[in-house]
Amino acid sequence: MKSRILILASVVVAAGVVPLVASGAGATPEKSAAWQPEAATYGTSTPVTTSVTMDDGVSISVEVVYPTDPATGARVTGDFPVLLTQNPYGTGHGDPTTAGDYFVQRGYIYVASAVRGTGSSGGQLSWFGARQGKDGAELVDWAARTLSGSDGKVGLDGCSYLGVDQWFTAAAVGDDSALKAITPFCTDSDFYDDLTADGGIPTPFVAGIGQGEPRGPQDNPATDPQSVTVAQEATGGADSYNDDYWKSLDVQKLMQQIVANGIPALSEAGWNDLFPGGDLGDYVAAQNAYFHRPLTAPITANEPVTGRYQAIVGPWTHGENVNGTTLENIRLEWFDNWLKGEHTGIADTSTPLHLFENTASQWVDTAAWPPSPSAQTYYLGSGSSLSPSKSASSGTGTLNRAAASTANSLTYTSAPLTSAAVLDGPSDLTVYAASTATEVELSATLNVVASNGTVVKQADGVLLGSQRALDPSQSWYGTGGTLLTPSHPFTQASQQPVIPGQTTRYDISLLANFTEIPAGDRIQVVVTSQTPANFHAALVPTPQESANLASGVYTVDYGAVTPSALNLPLASPAQFTASPTDWGPSS
Repeated sequence: MKSRILILASVVVAAGVVPLVASGAGATPEKSAAWQPEAATYGTSTPVTTSVTMDDGVSISVEVVYPTDPATGARVTGDFPVLLTQNPYGTGHGDPTTAGDYFVQRGYIYVASAVRGTGSSGGQLSWFGARQGKDGAELVDWAARTLSGSDGKVGLDGCSYLGVDQWFTAAAVGDDSALKAITPFCTDSDFYDDLTADGGIPTPFVAGIGQGEPRGPQDNPATDPQSVTVAQEATGGADSYNDDYWKSLDVQKLMQQIVANGIPALSEAGWNDLFPGGDLGDYVAAQNAYFHRPLTAPITANEPVTGRYQAIVGPWTHGENVNGTTLENIRLEWFDNWLKGEHTGIADTSTPLHLFENTASQWVDTAAWPPSPSAQTYYLGSGSSLSPSKSASSGTGTLNRAAASTANSLTYTSAPLTSAAVLDGPSDLTVYAASTATEVELSATLNVVASNGTVVKQADGVLLGSQRALDPSQSWYGTGGTLLTPSHPFTQASQQPVIPGQTTRYDISLLANFTEIPAGDRIQVVVTSQTPANFHAALVPTPQESANLASGVYTVDYGAVTPSALNLPLASPAQFTASPTDWGPSS
């Protein structure tokens, strides 16, 4: 299989010069007959620390690493493109420039900056945002115009935080920038709904990240913008809702500016990531922005796409395999194409979405997301059944939030599938339920039960009852108008009271997946009144939410009048063929 690559962000600086020349970058890309990653040609210099002053006087600390002569260790003559990464973790997670060694050895300068308010950088720490993007844009300009040895072309590299902040920099650089390409790996799309809250309930995610960030000399952890956000989330303040602050951090909303600035992006995430398939929203928004379509609308099979915006989703946890050979090679190919002017062919594709199909254990290249509009509804029924047909008679199940776990879950399982199917996208569980309390927390876990009884989790989701308001204009629907991705505003204004004893509809969004379900396996959904131990994220309800949820008993209805149902995107396995490209390890 053809090999490709990716990597995590880092940086460094060096000194010394020898008469060895860098491989040049042509002004016009020329198509390589068969691009292959070049062997390591150079050594890496010792990181050199310097600083760059921002427009507001704040000093940002940077480290730079140069290509060297491997025989003498002296810096190589000539100019090289620059890769920049913006790191908030200091050296606590290792030398931030180490991840760049692979690229330095192949003719790049690698620069790692300490994010404003962290490490040796001045200023106050914030949770991404416009100021961090402006810092990134000024660092790009410095790397192109001032940094010794730079050929004037810059790329962005990095994983996780170091991946996400690339989007903000790319949006801030303007339309005639030295920034030529980015590789935001281990990235996310919508901070509020993906990571900082789930189903309208806050998580400890931002607070946890803050604990790992070494604060800079001018930062006050009690008052900096990030700490204020954490406090508001915990107490039920404005930032515990999807307010204007969080909307300004929605990466999808940056895509029109990123596309207008002409910055190509190759993103990556894992099906087992912090937020599984976190870059899929980025892919959709970038493609839609490029073709002037509604940003968050699904991409159908008949719509055009561009190879300038590509995404990889592998069978990985957060950051797994990013520094492995395959993903490093893919990123090198991306950077060589856009920064060195080598027409590697990576952008010449009509299928720029690269998905690992679980169970089938194959990579699939596609353009549409979700790949197929096909949808199937399974109705919850008596006897713990999950059936394509509505129950003829009404029935109920009970969830007791205060009871032991055995009384806190309802399990519904289908008959064995008569033919194989592919779960190819996000799902919805619509539950009709009444509560004895003034608030509801309903979570759902989607499983596949193998013929031998093995249960394998596929997706999960949760919803706070008072945040059940549905936005049809942002929701996704499959064939026959079947709801597949319910979109909830999660704002303070969109809250609706939960009236005790009143049966109410709740639409729970389940995470996306791409997996083949063999014939003979069964589909299962487990409904709980608290998130189970294997839920993809920890939840921390605000004090008011906790008080309103206390001791709630829920009655789940199913039947002809109130048909609680699971809506799944299911396609034929014949629709998907193995990619000729190896986009990364299968585990």
